[in-house]
Amino acid sequence: MSAPRTVAVCGSCTSRDNFSSRFNPDYARWFDVTADVFQTSIISLMSPPLEDADIPELLEGPGTGSDGADVDYQVRITREDVTRAFLAKLAEAQPDYLVLDFFADVHFGAVQLPDGRHVTNNRWMLWPTAYYARLKDQGELTPLKIFKDPDAYLATWSEALDRFATFVAEHCPETRVVVHRGLYVDEAVVKGRPRPVPVRELRKLRPVNVARANKLWARLDDYALGTYGASHGWTAIDLREEGYMSSAEHPWKPFWVHYTPTYYHRFLAEMLTLDLERDLDPEDWAQVRGIADSAHERAVNQAVRWTPIRRALEERVRELEGLGPATAVKFAIGQRIRETRRRREQRRRVKQRPTKET
Repeated sequence: MSAPRTVAVCGSCTSRDNFSSRFNPDYARWFDVTADVFQTSIISLMSPPLEDADIPELLEGPGTGSDGADVDYQVRITREDVTRAFLAKLAEAQPDYLVLDFFADVHFGAVQLPDGRHVTNNRWMLWPTAYYARLKDQGELTPLKIFKDPDAYLATWSEALDRFATFVAEHCPETRVVVHRGLYVDEAVVKGRPRPVPVRELRKLRPVNVARANKLWARLDDYALGTYGASHGWTAIDLREEGYMSSAEHPWKPFWVHYTPTYYHRFLAEMLTLDLERDLDPEDWAQVRGIADSAHERAVNQAVRWTPIRRALEERVRELEGLGPATAVKFAIGQRIRETRRRREQRRRVKQRPTKET
């Protein structure tokens, strides 16, 4: 490959971090991000932009952003959301790939303004603004939440996605869309601890029903791929079954969609596999795809085996922890006695084996 492929990202850190040297040090050898938008719902992206007169008030307020992020960061994310600037950047960039994820729609949803337009209901970026505070106090905001009414949300969202797909087809006809299938995780790996711990034990977060979030996210992914997979060539990267967790060592702290380092390496490998299809003849590419599928299958099988084993071990640990000091000591002594007897019996059997004649 003579030059890096160009990539646009419309989604969240779950996709954007894959194209960062912090997570994949060598990614720039193969991919160059030429346009992106962060934490914007599809409903907001395809709504008419706000007028210039609205923007100054929208960008006023204490706004510390997500986890204390500075005001400049909050202003940038909010401005891009309400102005829909990404659409123009996408059309200008004409990227080889557009990576999509729908985290913002699942995690934030959208909010309808008094005039019928929508913005992302981003509690980290939008809620601290004077604009949001005023409209909320006046009772002029109508939230759209996928958790509250999935069918109603999907109806509005799918109409917006249809218009987005039309926009991409018209303005970026050579761009290949890659849907990054979503994954919430509820456990994190902690260095020095023998077993994972719940994410909320490591960080104060709003509770999330992880299983339901994943089902709702899958509905959005399924619609996108089912509607535009065959007709528009949209494809997917799907690592959901490979058993990933969050990490206490993650640069952005443990979170529902902040994964262990191997996740980002696997994603980049999948992107490279997809890209090889452009350069290889069908037979060679089928072999490469077969190798990648084999790696995926192995990871899935390991995750399937590991989960029940880990759960059984955790249950045993909890059982032992509940024995109390005296009982635990007796149990440990009994275990040592049983192990000694087992080894003694094993040595006795070895001695009784008949020797071969020479």
